[in-house]
Amino acid sequence: MLQSVRRQFDAQRDFVLGKLDTVPVTNNFTPKQRKAWLDDVVDWSLFDDNMRKVLAPILLSLIADAGKVAVQQVGLDPSLFTVFNQSVQDYMRERSTKIAKDVNDETEKQLRATLSQGIQAGETTFELRARIEGVFGFAATTRADRIARTESTRATSFADIEGWDQSGVVEGKEWYTALDERTCPWCRDLHGRVVPLKTNYFNKGDVMEVDGKTMTVSYDDMPGCPAHVNCRCVLLPVLIEG
Repeated sequence: MLQSVRRQFDAQRDFVLGKLDTVPVTNNFTPKQRKAWLDDVVDWSLFDDNMRKVLAPILLSLIADAGKVAVQQVGLDPSLFTVFNQSVQDYMRERSTKIAKDVNDETEKQLRATLSQGIQAGETTFELRARIEGVFGFAATTRADRIARTESTRATSFADIEGWDQSGVVEGKEWYTALDERTCPWCRDLHGRVVPLKTNYFNKGDVMEVDGKTMTVSYDDMPGCPAHVNCRCVLLPVLIEG
């Protein structure tokens, strides 16, 4: 996933730089003209579609592998796990679309901010190119790593829950945290917490409170890990008794 996301950012950078050479720019733009110019430079719907198409099969492959491990974890034949059901197909489609849209929205926000500043300052095309390189340089390194780690963890948690559900022998899930000097207070507090298999630990909009500190679950529901970017936690199965 990391390499694929990086390649998407590199392709986007090349697209934007290519457009910059063909779309005239002036520091006399009104705010409305500046917005229209930025819309001409970037085709965000194309970027969304391309990233979605790249991510969907990667997510499916991750789920297939992790789901088999989850089934094997409870002592059953891993070949029992299947990705050819509605829940997995829905997750693959909806998650790849959401990741692509959210990632590109952040890139768009960063590009619009820096290019607007450059245009208003009367910078040359070469200076604007440097701004574009800066946005995509950060995207292809720091952001790509965060995206790959976080979304791989999220897909693995989904596969765990789906695999245990398909097994028919699991009734709950336990949050397991790596307890060391790097552990955040939120994950430390979740360590060992057991909930029913299909129950979310938190819903979107809920507020997590630990030691007087709060964190709002703002991105999505939390059926399992990750609790945050670069989360290292995992889920464990709770078997049906008897």
